[in-house]
Amino acid sequence: MKVYKLKHKSTGLFYTPSKGYGNLSTKGKIYSTKPNIKWTSIIRIIIKTGTKDKLNEKQQKLIDYFNIKKIGTKDYYWIDEYFETKPEDWEIIEL
Repeated sequence: MKVYKLKHKSTGLFYTPSKGYGNLSTKGKIYSTKPNIKWTSIIRIIIKTGTKDKLNEKQQKLIDYFNIKKIGTKDYYWIDEYFETKPEDWEIIEL
């Protein structure tokens, strides 16, 4: 049986439908049928850190690729936004 994932080429993260954690994750969702790349046209990114929190690898990739800025002169991120992506930024991988 073939199974699939949607991978964001630039960050190496995977698409996952989510209601509260954003749409890019290190594991992603596994699909039993070939997924549609159009699902990834708009993705939600959520990053919420305090002033003393260290960014994890996933957060740093998202900040670098989507050019996310810190809040004012503060030393933390508090973002819950939607970003458009192009279909060519994604690939369907077979596991």
